[in-house]
Amino acid sequence: MANLFVKAKFILANKRCACYFWLYKTLTVDCDIAFYLFSVNSSEMRSISDRIAASPLRVPASPSRFSLSSPPSRNEPLNISLEHVVKLTHNFAPTLMIGEGYFGKVYRAALLDGRVVAIKRAKKENFLSLRAEFSNEVALLKSIEHKNLVQLLGYIDKANERILITEYISNGTLREHLDGQHGLVLGFNQRLEIAIDVAHGLTYLHLYAEKPIIHRDVKSSNILLTEAFMAKVADFGFARTGPTEPDQSQIETDVRGTAGYLDPEYMGTSHLTIKSDVFSYGILLLEILSGRRPIERTRGPAERITVRWVCILYPTLAYHYQFVD
Repeated sequence: MANLFVKAKFILANKRCACYFWLYKTLTVDCDIAFYLFSVNSSEMRSISDRIAASPLRVPASPSRFSLSSPPSRNEPLNISLEHVVKLTHNFAPTLMIGEGYFGKVYRAALLDGRVVAIKRAKKENFLSLRAEFSNEVALLKSIEHKNLVQLLGYIDKANERILITEYISNGTLREHLDGQHGLVLGFNQRLEIAIDVAHGLTYLHLYAEKPIIHRDVKSSNILLTEAFMAKVADFGFARTGPTEPDQSQIETDVRGTAGYLDPEYMGTSHLTIKSDVFSYGILLLEILSGRRPIERTRGPAERITVRWVCILYPTLAYHYQFVD
């Protein structure tokens, strides 16, 4: 197990992006809580490491903006009316609803050209209070394009309706798969690839977008999976533009996010940095490996907060396999 931990740290040490760098530092200090848990044999880890290093889709030593982005072939924004959206969703029929979140309900619909899209409709009861979140999400999504980020196709801000239209990701959320809602249990290789995909998406936001973007709500229910299990980061309602001046490392803002994933330093000071996303990403890694939510309310006090439970277990090598899903 110790050898596996060293191999995992070696993989991270040779990555050239912020998420890997800060995670590597996390592994080097405190309770080394993440990658000691890789319960695979040495040959499998070696194979994975070689494949990642050789893959043309991975971050090169000196990445350019376009090497991390999809080819510059963004579709033209959808020219679609509210009436057309109502028709496509059969007046927002419950049978077409595929999810619901803080912002509102999400519906699946097919366009006339055959494309399937996701239509996110703002909640009426929060219409005024969600104005800022809606405008913010539209502005940010219009400025980014990356294969590991959900793409905005169009939007409607008219009368008493606010609607986002994005690409439809057909295989549900990462959290649903960790809960076994789709039947099959995610294998180790799939979990590792999902973690890498999320890291690439966040690295693009932090370093290669036109302005640095901090997501502020990185969590398993905001990671969507394609049929090929490629991960895409979704839901940019809480996202903020990060520091833009050379001498600026943080911005001050109201605390937003999800309990269990929030960076304690951000919660305590309201100072937001890209490292706040990286902390949330580290919690996500524990969730991917263990299958547990960051907060397990039905468990006893010693196991309720997953990251604390892992830190307690870590010094006792015999209990490592108790953590792995």
